[in-house]
Amino acid sequence: MPESDKALLNRFNSAVSAVEERWRHISVPAERLVAKHLAKYHKHEAAVGWRIPIKFSDQTRRFDVFVTRGFPFVPARVALVDRPDFLTWPHIERDGVLCLLPAHGTVSVDDPYGTVAGLIEMAYDLIDGFLQGDYDGEFRAEFLSYWANSAKAQDRPILSLIDPVPPSRIIKVWEGRKRIVIADDGDRLQAWLQNLNPGLPSPECRLRDGVLVWLDEVPLPSEYPTTAREVYAIAARAGLADSLDALASEAPDLLFVALGAMTENGPAIVAPIIKRPPIIRGNDPLIRGFRPSRVPEPIFNARFFGAELAGKNSVDRVDAGWIHGRGQDPRVVTLQEATVAVLGCGSVGAPVAVNLARAGVRKLILVDQEKFKGANVGRHPLGVGSIDSPKASELARRLRSDLPHVEVESYVSKVQALLLRDDCPLAKVDLIVSALGDWPSESMLDEWHVANGKRFPIVYGWTEPYAAAGHAVIVSPSAGRLRDGLNSAGQPHLVATQWAEDTRRYEPACGAAFEPYGPVELGFITSLVSHAALDCLLGSIGTATHRIWLARRNVLEGAGGQWSQAIREMAPHALEGGTTLERRWGQHLSMKVRAA
Repeated sequence: MPESDKALLNRFNSAVSAVEERWRHISVPAERLVAKHLAKYHKHEAAVGWRIPIKFSDQTRRFDVFVTRGFPFVPARVALVDRPDFLTWPHIERDGVLCLLPAHGTVSVDDPYGTVAGLIEMAYDLIDGFLQGDYDGEFRAEFLSYWANSAKAQDRPILSLIDPVPPSRIIKVWEGRKRIVIADDGDRLQAWLQNLNPGLPSPECRLRDGVLVWLDEVPLPSEYPTTAREVYAIAARAGLADSLDALASEAPDLLFVALGAMTENGPAIVAPIIKRPPIIRGNDPLIRGFRPSRVPEPIFNARFFGAELAGKNSVDRVDAGWIHGRGQDPRVVTLQEATVAVLGCGSVGAPVAVNLARAGVRKLILVDQEKFKGANVGRHPLGVGSIDSPKASELARRLRSDLPHVEVESYVSKVQALLLRDDCPLAKVDLIVSALGDWPSESMLDEWHVANGKRFPIVYGWTEPYAAAGHAVIVSPSAGRLRDGLNSAGQPHLVATQWAEDTRRYEPACGAAFEPYGPVELGFITSLVSHAALDCLLGSIGTATHRIWLARRNVLEGAGGQWSQAIREMAPHALEGGTTLERRWGQHLSMKVRAA
């Protein structure tokens, strides 16, 4: 056995002994669990456990306390042996194990007895509260968990684009082989499906109607519908009986009903799906005793919405508000109205585009004329499968697939060509992010920006050698332009690093020069540029601003560089690096700068 394994086993045995010794000292009647009892908690990997009687107001109840081989690093678990039926009380799993610690909870690893005793005390308080009838609020606050616990395994995940608010209404449903997707709007759902899978044949994009019933109050487990008749009754109370009758008249194999409710922790959606009563040996229970077209509507509906079990399905929200901040990020409302153009889809522009899409920007316009090459793979979101394809269109495809609710346009084109178009697609954006690193293109962009009245901001981003420093320049509508900090050849007045030798490296090909740095160093710079973009979209920038990322000094010096004289004089407090500086773009180099 390796020494590390021996050490962990010794620690486990020592912790178990410490707990048992303390119980013996204070005369706690803790009986070791035998194998058949431990087996009940096999999914929790119980290794050692004890059964302890605890006196409550109504009776003596037994707790099973058990630990895994990871104890004391992994907390003990407590199960209630003498318990009511599942879902009578909250926070109790099917096997009786109590949910006492949240997923982020921690305990002391140096006091095994103290942590076990603390958990038993928590378990006592929990059960004592239940005996007082104090649990309806818990069921309602964690509605999704208890609904899922009451459900059987579902054959396909259900994804929701629905805006989770009242009123009750008709919704659109798409049934695929691998998933079901629901939405408020058919066109939006069709666009989402095409983004997810551009090759999806049109016949497979057909939608059907379903209903969303918005409940006035979150139901308790005892109120969850179990039959089609009970689901119908809930929908009827919400005024959707006629809608369900109309949907049932088509005798679909599945009739989709979603239930929505507002919990104290936000909105929740679940789905009891109604299945058509099965045809057995050619006998269709829906039309039994009648000709197919002659079944009276009340009889047909009573048969369709009968005692057949209704499925209990969980719903995974994929609407923008949930994906971008789980409904808790107020910035998403603004970002969902924004259109951003990213010029240059290389190692800086592509990660920035991904960051903005994941932050919640509704629409992206990607521009790059080059193809993706193998040398790009190590520091780019795209992979080997995209080699020799245009960067802009490949990145657009990737973003549409990963985030189907985001609208992405791509142009495999030089920026100059777009700027000269009468219908320039960049003219009506809310922000441009330029990661071109190309002076002819960016100087023309700067002139175009001024000529068009600077109706929106532009963020320019670039790196210095070895990604030892990075820059984000914000040219706002109210002040400044790119030329304010560059000479006529596009060279910045301020550089952060200096090098004894040329840092560029060359491939065995004509003009194929590159700077050697990896994705980890670059991540700080793409984050810098992304933050600058968000600040522009959210109205946090009013003047021309220059932000500079300085890597840690040992990274710079390890690559053979040093801080420039200008940085030494402007920011003597920041020479250890690992920080961001901020200054007004174009200000005199002798002026001190501050940490951002």
